[in-house]
Amino acid sequence: MAESKEQKLWQACTDGDLETVKELADDPAVDLNWGDPEFGRTPFYRACGHGKLHVVEYLIRNPRVDVTKTHNVEATPFSISCQGGHKEVVSLLLADPRVDPNKPRDTGGTPFFMACQNGHEEVVSLLLADPRIDPNKPQNDEATPFYVACQNGHKEVVVLLLADSRVDIEKPWNDGATPFYTACQKGHKEVVALLLTDPRVDPNKPKKDEATPFFSTCQRGHKDVVLLLLANQKIDPNKANNNGATPLWISVLCRRVEVVSLLLADPRIDPNKPTNNQSSPLWVASFEGYLSAVQRLLTSGWDMNTKMKCVDTNTAAAEQGRLMPSIPKSASETEEEYQLTVTDGPLCGDLIDDYDRDPVAARYRLRRQPGLREYFAGHLFALVVFYSDSFLAVNERMAHSATERFFKIASQLPLDLQMVLCNRIFGSPKDIILSRDSEPGFRLLARTTTWQQ
Repeated sequence: MAESKEQKLWQACTDGDLETVKELADDPAVDLNWGDPEFGRTPFYRACGHGKLHVVEYLIRNPRVDVTKTHNVEATPFSISCQGGHKEVVSLLLADPRVDPNKPRDTGGTPFFMACQNGHEEVVSLLLADPRIDPNKPQNDEATPFYVACQNGHKEVVVLLLADSRVDIEKPWNDGATPFYTACQKGHKEVVALLLTDPRVDPNKPKKDEATPFFSTCQRGHKDVVLLLLANQKIDPNKANNNGATPLWISVLCRRVEVVSLLLADPRIDPNKPTNNQSSPLWVASFEGYLSAVQRLLTSGWDMNTKMKCVDTNTAAAEQGRLMPSIPKSASETEEEYQLTVTDGPLCGDLIDDYDRDPVAARYRLRRQPGLREYFAGHLFALVVFYSDSFLAVNERMAHSATERFFKIASQLPLDLQMVLCNRIFGSPKDIILSRDSEPGFRLLARTTTWQQ
């Protein structure tokens, strides 16, 4: 099908071909406001959106051109020029009385909002100088221009907006998240640092679910921003959300290895604080099979008398863990990062052979080399046999109390190995932890498993 004159004009405006535009625009038979079938974009809209200043200057003087006709989503030519950061075109359209500089698109986003969202500093500065512009008008979801500038990390735009006394820098999104919150959540360190210097910003103001900016930063694993916030005395590093989850708890749940280390190194952090249902950081690390976090928590002031259960029992947690698959190594993970998140090791045939030749030496190696012990942490035989000569005696005698003695022996293992053992009995790839008072738990397992047979 041959291309129509309207289509040729549309393409010429897109390309900035002024001579072709003049030729076609002078033809009275050509519909100058024709819109493409896909989005309804007019030739003038395209020229504005692509910053073709000379074409815009020519068409804006033509009385047949509708300079306000919108895209299918209600975006005006002025809005698309602001979105694209075309300062000269924006300036030209601002001077035209037909143009409404605040007309929003269907999402509620104004031209000023679009300029802030896309980080166009010069356009933002130009618009702020116009008294007609409302710098706080939000989208339908309540996100303001300042909010999206912070959300997208546009530091230069944030600087401009902070300097304008009209701008409300604390107005939240519909879930209660402030501009500071979203900057922290997205990990925009420079914007966060800038906002921290402004006395109007409340760095602890939470969302509706009571999650603070610091909580969100830890959850997302933004190590540099976590460090920045920890250095600020205004920050409450233990403030929990409405479920009682602390920043440390959520960092453990989300396996943020570096953040967990940073938090545990800070003396203000309470490593024992549980959620509302009494799930502590140590409990969730155990439930999720996060052995590295368990080891760190056990050496970071963990109070062994603190209640460690949530509404589920440890047995129920083990059953839940049994349904969870092993975690595969992702392409982006280093081997060290991967080893911090898994507990399954390879078959330990060589170590068993070593034990057969010299049991004392094999057990000594495991005790003296924690890394080697962790390497074989997935195997019941390595964990129990190599830690107790009595275990072999239990199997050899097959006495009536063999099972009881087995669990008594197991309860004397280091705490991190107890949790591995508990899981292995259930055939789970996860590690579930038991408290120091673990004999009742093992007796329960003895009644519910067929392992001893």
